[in-house]
Amino acid sequence: MPIINFPQNPSNEPPFFSDIKEDGYHIFSLKNAKKPNFYPPELPDYPGAALKDLKEDDVITVRVFFGIGKGKNMRVDGGYIDLRVEFVEKDRVMGVITTQLPKEFELSTGESIEVFEEEILYKVEQK
Repeated sequence: MPIINFPQNPSNEPPFFSDIKEDGYHIFSLKNAKKPNFYPPELPDYPGAALKDLKEDDVITVRVFFGIGKGKNMRVDGGYIDLRVEFVEKDRVMGVITTQLPKEFELSTGESIEVFEEEILYKVEQK
């Protein structure tokens, strides 16, 4: 995905930019993807994964958008991140980031994050 620049007029910003401004990142949501103009149109459809099919040590993939830079020069970049499942609760998963990430990103390799079912793009099949 190409880097997206923040629009000069905040009223023209995609809705997920507010998360990036506040938290430094935004996790792609299959639910929000159904809303018109929520995400860039060139993103593909993803199959998702059900929480009932996940267990400890499974690997899942999410898509994260990160803010790069500060102020008027801030841009957005995004990519896929793999997580090793630590535990599954009724509506969420805690997972450790296994993907190597640049130091300037708000999240880092080895950090645990919470994700919800609608944020999981794939369950990686173990061989």
